[in-house]
Amino acid sequence: MIGKMGSFGVRRGGHRRYLLAFCAIIAVSAAQCLPSRAQVPDRASVGDFDASKLPRVPGAKDVFASPFTTIFVSPQAIGPTADAVEKALTALGWQKYAAPDAASAENPTMKTMTLKKGSQALNVFISVAPAQNNAISVQYSAVPLKVDLPFTADAANIEYSPDRPSLSLTSGEPVEKLLDFYRRELAGRGWLLWSAKSNGKQAAGGPSGTLHDGRGYAYFVSDQDPKATLALVLQKIDAGKVKVEIKPQPISVLENARQVYLSRDNVAPLVSVSDLPRLPGARDTGKSTAERASYSVPGNVPATTAAIKALLAAQGWSFYVVPLDDRHSTRLTFIKGQQGLSVRFTISPGRNEDTTDQTTVEYVADRLQFAPPVPDDAADVMFDEHRPYLSLTSGGTPQNLREFYIRKLAESDWEPLPDADIAAKWPNAKLDPKPANGDIAYFMRGNTRPLTLVLRASDRGRTLVELKTPSFAELQSVEADGDIFGLPVPKPRKNAGGTNGGTGREIHVQVQANLEAVLSFYRGALSARGWKEDAPRSTIGPDEAVVNFTFPEGTATLKLVRQYGLTTVSLIEKITKPKSNSVTGGGSVNDMLQQAQQMMRAAESMPGGAAMPQDPARGAGDSVEPLRPLAGGSAPIPLPETAREVDFDGEDGTLQFTSASNVKSIAEFFRSALKQSGWRAKPSVINNANMAQLQFAKGNKDLSITVMKMGSSTNVNARGSGLQIAGSKPDEPTQKNESRTGGAPAPSADDLIVEESAGLPVPKRHTMLEGTQTPFRRELNASVPLDLAVVLEFYRRELGNRNWKEEAKGQVVAADRTTIRFTSPEGPAVLKLGRKGNETTVNLSLKNPEAARKAGILPEAGKARVMFGNIMPDELSLTFNNRAIKVAGNAGTKAPDGPSLDLAPGKYKYSIRTGGRVQADEVEVRSDETWGLMIGPGGVLALQAY
Repeated sequence: MIGKMGSFGVRRGGHRRYLLAFCAIIAVSAAQCLPSRAQVPDRASVGDFDASKLPRVPGAKDVFASPFTTIFVSPQAIGPTADAVEKALTALGWQKYAAPDAASAENPTMKTMTLKKGSQALNVFISVAPAQNNAISVQYSAVPLKVDLPFTADAANIEYSPDRPSLSLTSGEPVEKLLDFYRRELAGRGWLLWSAKSNGKQAAGGPSGTLHDGRGYAYFVSDQDPKATLALVLQKIDAGKVKVEIKPQPISVLENARQVYLSRDNVAPLVSVSDLPRLPGARDTGKSTAERASYSVPGNVPATTAAIKALLAAQGWSFYVVPLDDRHSTRLTFIKGQQGLSVRFTISPGRNEDTTDQTTVEYVADRLQFAPPVPDDAADVMFDEHRPYLSLTSGGTPQNLREFYIRKLAESDWEPLPDADIAAKWPNAKLDPKPANGDIAYFMRGNTRPLTLVLRASDRGRTLVELKTPSFAELQSVEADGDIFGLPVPKPRKNAGGTNGGTGREIHVQVQANLEAVLSFYRGALSARGWKEDAPRSTIGPDEAVVNFTFPEGTATLKLVRQYGLTTVSLIEKITKPKSNSVTGGGSVNDMLQQAQQMMRAAESMPGGAAMPQDPARGAGDSVEPLRPLAGGSAPIPLPETAREVDFDGEDGTLQFTSASNVKSIAEFFRSALKQSGWRAKPSVINNANMAQLQFAKGNKDLSITVMKMGSSTNVNARGSGLQIAGSKPDEPTQKNESRTGGAPAPSADDLIVEESAGLPVPKRHTMLEGTQTPFRRELNASVPLDLAVVLEFYRRELGNRNWKEEAKGQVVAADRTTIRFTSPEGPAVLKLGRKGNETTVNLSLKNPEAARKAGILPEAGKARVMFGNIMPDELSLTFNNRAIKVAGNAGTKAPDGPSLDLAPGKYKYSIRTGGRVQADEVEVRSDETWGLMIGPGGVLALQAY
């Protein structure tokens, strides 16, 4: 190389030229010593790269030129020179990149850049050369590529290492095209696409990777490096761009990827609803989107339903119903291959399904978690898209259908599972016998997903087909998942519900476990509650069990049945012990704040302040005594068995009694017993050994209970709409308010009849409902067993009818969650929808800022207000957010005249010293909320006012 440089100097002639050549050698050597510089490459490592042919800036003078390294001086400053060089190289197709995770800093005396074009890489070093009268020196040097990874033509924000497989960039190309691009380009570099399906190199054709939720994934393998794989990840980012990442991974990740693939849910793309056929006379509604297509046709719902079934059947779609689900005349479901489709119908306002002259048809693409093969002639299809269950009838023989399923299941990587393998993996497995007039087969995908195929020839010349999880692979045990109306429910479960009345309770559950596991759960759970099994009246079989129980208040029957791969549960309780008559008395209904003040003042009169003597019969006041419900109580809520002198007024909704049990025992009794009856507990701020203030809500009813130690006994005072009984008759708790909005147009189905709670609309079909209402705000919470899209459409229609206007700001509408803000005549409102299990959760809240403003409690915009009150006669001080707040005696008891703070939303700690001890707690306030902290002898009570 030195010889070449010397000859270059001879050709240019003169002593000056030899000096410049020598300086070039020194410059090259110095550059090679920089940490970021690669060693001078050989010809094999750079191909036909020729640095001498790269562009110069105007007025440049060459110092040295060779295919590997070229140096010239620029008449311009470093900045303009760097810009001109980059622009010229970019025009020739060179793409600038940075080292992965490299830090950079501006240096006014030096600039470097690295660029790549095809399989060639270039380093540009621009600096001040003191030996050349401080001229600006530009050096081009070839960079050898140990690992050549391709850039897309539009690549930006490129980070790349030529020494190891690492690449990151952004591109505007679609994910599908990027997968094809990297499959093609990496194959030319010796890296071939790996297939999870074949567990080896992907054959020609087929997909270029995996697409899921807008992302792309692929692995590549090479014979040159059998211990590593390249992982390609494509992810959509802002502005329609896609981030591309290639990183090396140990070859062992492919085995994990293989198992993930075999254990996967169905990832087939959703059906394109815009390409589906439409009925004759269809007229677009203008409401179609990429996920749903909407059009209207003449005719009523029954005629449209029949026409849709025939139209889609001709296109290969099979109509199915979901096992144990309610049938809906306005919704149909179909399956074709691995794609699902829902068809929904709505009708003209004021008409019913039979009298309407126009029906709106909506196609919605469904994601099928489990998508089994369905024969073309299938009928009576029953299918659960969330778990392995399919049943149908077909005209094929059992032998033909067995061959059909072996072939079709193999396409989805299900392989026959021999009996010997079953015995090895499940040593205690009991295989089902082969039907006398049919066949049975087992299949396996991955390590944990077996299937059983049962075929039975029928007398009608058709074969019954059932595909499900084999009994030996079902869950052999279940665990508790809370209660419904106080009765135990196991998990995992598919659906659950129940009713609660004055004469008993009932629940129904669908459990994804075998019958023995569910039976064992209920025997243990009910025995723990003191229920006794009536063995002589119980029958237990392999597919059905009926077990009877007795308990002090009545009897119960548990019925378990195996259906459609599930164990269905029916638990019916009957209360047979008669209840005593109500004890009525005087009283009046006051609001919760007045009651809190009254109870706090009562606490002040206790001897010794907060410390009271303990009941010697009950032991230490801090211990919690388990209490059973009082038999034959007249109140609509359970009372502890130690309740005495019960005074209940069903008209005013008041309840009083005394008890020898301590405060904590009674408070824990109410928390547990009311939860079992469907009541939701609100935060309890006053909760100590001498006083507890409890608040509950259920539907549109409220309940406030104050438990206070008074001498040697405990006094309990309760009031609220949850205690009010029309005509002094016990009110059976319900989960929904039956009132209707008379002005709303009749919905298309009974499910969507409008009901109300707290003056807010809710669909008739719901499994949980609770509403709260104050002069300043209303709120509704519900669970609706319908699709989120259906519930969203219901609320958009109903709220629009009430003149609520949607706001575009902050709106989120997705498949599994929705948040929409509204402007209503009363004030701002928010609708939040989500998914929990198979239900849509609803939270609808409405504020009345004008009422809050008139009351003097409205916070500053975007902030939260905390107001302080004190029912004690003397000034007291508490610490709030590390700040001492002095509150005058009786402040805030009749008007908001105590101290107040407007704060940023967040959580704030507060504490107060009472009775020689410090009570500390925390309150969380959100934007545009107002909370009150009321000081009393028992501590501080936190209440949300707005």
